Amino acid sequence: MECYITYCVKGFLAFNSENEVIAKKLFPNEEIIQRLAEINDKKIVKEELDIIEEVSKDFDEIIIESNKRQSDYNNEKVTIENPNQGGEYLRENYDKFDLNAEDITEIYRNLAIHDIKASASEDKHLIQAINSIDEIDESVSKLIERIREWYALYFPEMDVIKNNETYIKLISQNKTKKDIVEAKPDAFPSEIIDIDEDIDPKDLEIMNSYAKSIYELQKSRKNIEEYIDAKMESIAPNLRLLVGPTLGAKLISHAGGLKRLAMYPSSTVQIMGAEKALFRHLKSGDRPPKYGLIYQHPQVRGAKWWNRGKVARMLAGMISLAVRRDVFTKTFDENASDEFKSKVEEIEKNNPFPTKTTKKRKEEKSKSKKSKRKGKKRNKRR
Repeated sequence: MECYITYCVKGFLAFNSENEVIAKKLFPNEEIIQRLAEINDKKIVKEELDIIEEVSKDFDEIIIESNKRQSDYNNEKVTIENPNQGGEYLRENYDKFDLNAEDITEIYRNLAIHDIKASASEDKHLIQAINSIDEIDESVSKLIERIREWYALYFPEMDVIKNNETYIKLISQNKTKKDIVEAKPDAFPSEIIDIDEDIDPKDLEIMNSYAKSIYELQKSRKNIEEYIDAKMESIAPNLRLLVGPTLGAKLISHAGGLKRLAMYPSSTVQIMGAEKALFRHLKSGDRPPKYGLIYQHPQVRGAKWWNRGKVARMLAGMISLAVRRDVFTKTFDENASDEFKSKVEEIEKNNPFPTKTTKKRKEEKSKSKKSKRKGKKRNKRR
């Protein structure tokens, strides 16, 4: 014997082969929108499991309308059929089940608003976070330049510390020269360090306070990076796996949202971030850009110059597919990154040397640069 399970805005219903209702599991009124949203996200809700369990006792085959895979149910009796007999009967006879068009329209309108708010909220938080990273980097760069110049008046030997994070951490956590040298003795040869304190304590205190402020900004940046990684794992796992959380977030920010990025063709994704070069190409006829933001990907940046365009084009295509999986199908391809790397290796292997065309283009590019420089020099002389 077989039965048919389908769902409507009120819950799940099961029909026998004669279209008689044999079981029903309704959603709680206050959770209807939430349940429908979960179903759209390809989740198996409580009411669905309950009705399957109930009809499994009396029926050998359960034919269910579902956007999920058969393996998701972990039940040998379940098969997927869209649409099935029970679903068609339900949609043709809404009046018999106390459903009217106005109620259904209102519920789906609220569901659409719920989905828009949820997706927009996720995107907006991610966009603000990645923009904050850029602004923190810009600010910290200027602040570190200032503290290095300032602190050199007191402890010029500190310039041997090239890593900015280490430099700031040492100053913020150690008040005097002696404390810094003891904290990192391998960096400071004792014979060249003058440990004598020849500075006003107030000057030293204000420099330490300034360094602590920069150190807190650096810690905030790390926290935001971890937040971006977690957010990307939640809303765009395929994109995160392929290009990393930071570059993925930058692409989403540049597009204005994850869904907008999913709508872009791969040719647009390839040159996102290179709009100035594109407009210059359209205006003056210069060669069009081959890549934009995706140049930050190590596989593109590390490719030989004559292969970067090919690698960028392939990566852009894979980004488009990854984002569409994240937005529309909600499936995860754990092999995407390995597949991309193997394709890059194949491109590099098949193109070990530049072709005559690429050499000629490079020569033309260098000639145009030289002519522009000469033109600028002539204008200056005039």
